[in-house]
Amino acid sequence: MKLELKNLTKKYGNFTALDNMTITFEPGIYGILGANGAGKSTMMNLLTDNIDRTKGEILFDDTDILKLGKDFRKALGYMPQQQGFYEHMTAQTFLYYMAELKAIPKKQAKSEIEKLLAVTNLSEVRHKKLGGFSGGMKQRALLCQALLGDPKVVILDEPTAGLDPKERIRIRNFISSMSRGKIILLATHIVSDIESISDQIMMMKKGKLIGIGTPNELVESVADKVKELPCAPEDLEKIQAQYKVGNVFQRRGETWVRVIGEDLPAEGQYVKDHLSLEDVYLYYLGE
Repeated sequence: MKLELKNLTKKYGNFTALDNMTITFEPGIYGILGANGAGKSTMMNLLTDNIDRTKGEILFDDTDILKLGKDFRKALGYMPQQQGFYEHMTAQTFLYYMAELKAIPKKQAKSEIEKLLAVTNLSEVRHKKLGGFSGGMKQRALLCQALLGDPKVVILDEPTAGLDPKERIRIRNFISSMSRGKIILLATHIVSDIESISDQIMMMKKGKLIGIGTPNELVESVADKVKELPCAPEDLEKIQAQYKVGNVFQRRGETWVRVIGEDLPAEGQYVKDHLSLEDVYLYYLGE
């Protein structure tokens, strides 16, 4: 099973939202990193055929998804970033409704809905109306509907937005556990979610794919790009103007800063043993 994007482009007038994206996805979890406007949501909307492409191809097992039509939609699960609900429905009614739209047999739907409500911690509120749900609860309901029908391609746009840390870990672990044999595309601003479960991480900037690799490969690529140095509080603004600054922290009563880039200050020490994907993000994608 594979999903291929070939020279995929989306333009709005003179603005290019996605620029000749070419990549092949095979089973596994692909984290997508990029600032707002990087083209992440545009790519996902093209994959779900919510918007028309300007040019290029999207192939699922060598056939264009537009030609596959409903056969591709059966293989697809999508959790959008924006929360659109029938707010008068209860969570359980909403999921049964979505299962019917996906033509999932009732017996199968019942079993799947029970499991999904349990793993997303919604079982006890299944009979409450979605209009009364918190933002985090709505996120979990959206994730449930995306996973109905055991889709082979799962597209998750900010799946843990609005969740507290305990819920985020629970959902993150569930996504990881059900990933076998699926292609999962996961876009989020929460770098730790991507770092902990992704097999590959894509980096997007201004509509382009600027790099892809495993978390370890990407972290190793910035091994000589990160330093920590002491900084007097009155000099902090100057340092922030000159360098990409990660963390500002206290060490033995002194203020220290973590700086990332090619041209680093002579003082300080290179970071070797606790590099992270946040350093990767700042180096490649930070302005």
